[in-house]
Amino acid sequence: MATLFTFGPSHYCEKARWALDLAGVRYREVRWAPGPHLLSARRLAPQSLVPILCHSKTIIQGSGRITDWAEASGGMNWRSGVSSAEKAEIAELEAWADNALGVAVRRLIYATSLGRESRAVAAVLFRGAIWWQRPLAPLMWPISRRAIMRGLRATAEDIPDARAALERELDHLDRLVSGQNRFLVGDRLGRADIAVASLLSPIIFPAEHPVYGTLPPWQAQRRIMEAYRDRPCVGWATALYRDFRRPARGDAAALPG
Repeated sequence: MATLFTFGPSHYCEKARWALDLAGVRYREVRWAPGPHLLSARRLAPQSLVPILCHSKTIIQGSGRITDWAEASGGMNWRSGVSSAEKAEIAELEAWADNALGVAVRRLIYATSLGRESRAVAAVLFRGAIWWQRPLAPLMWPISRRAIMRGLRATAEDIPDARAALERELDHLDRLVSGQNRFLVGDRLGRADIAVASLLSPIIFPAEHPVYGTLPPWQAQRRIMEAYRDRPCVGWATALYRDFRRPARGDAAALPG
């Protein structure tokens, strides 16, 4: 069985989970806490980022590569009948989601939260983490928090720029989903759809999300959700979650401890 190492609430980790679930891959999810995760990640992979998938002797790092692996496993039917032009469009949309939309979502949430609600953020990030990381994570949090704020340019002073950046990406996505078919490319759910919907999940809190569906948002996150809930792209992503997100159970749960 494969093992998927994640930060539970990470929208990039959710993208990998959704791809594996759609492919019918059996895996167990081991959730790490930011900070202590460095000790584990660097033993497995070249970088410290998550998600990381371990299957037999194969180590796959990053949500895009894990989605590639899930596709190659043969459990998805979205590859058949896709033209070269559609493949190029899908790749372009996924790259935009990874490098622009997902980054903007994360930056605004942290910029509005890490100053005044850092304890609430930490509680969500540490929730369900593997047992030995739980006592270390709070001790490392002051350092981890500063590193996040510095690395993502996510301070209180950055909020206006972070908000404008996210709204540019949401405007673009609104145009993509308004007045078109249910899916971004073609007539069936594909990897562009799950990439974009997953990376929106922190601002929509879909009930079907394996983490966000089980806890309330903190105050800053709730304000962001309320600000954007009437956008076409939020309604589109919410509908995709409702109709197509079926999280795995049991083996895909965080380890107890």
